[in-house]
Amino acid sequence: MMGRFSLSPSLAEIAVFLIIPATFAVQLILCFKAKHAAVKLIPTAICLAATVGFFAYVFAADGWEAFGALILSLWSAIALAVCGLGWGIWLLCKFIKKKGDSEEDSERL
Repeated sequence: MMGRFSLSPSLAEIAVFLIIPATFAVQLILCFKAKHAAVKLIPTAICLAATVGFFAYVFAADGWEAFGALILSLWSAIALAVCGLGWGIWLLCKFIKKKGDSEEDSERL
């Protein structure tokens, strides 16, 4: 018998492809709009806690549960890396703006 062939995405694929861009968007919006650093760190802290929690569960679980926890820890680590990308873009924009402001000040003199 041939295996079942389907082009429809699974629930896990949908979740990953929706959560990752949403995490990036939320982190980027918070980096640019939030005033306090604690608010900016909320998505990063959630992703870090999920990554650490799932990775710790890899060693506590047996068999397929450990494999599932490993996959979840990898997905949450990707989300954590996306948060880092958001922070990096924010820092780069802040650096470019600061450098542009200092060049304008030197031209005025």
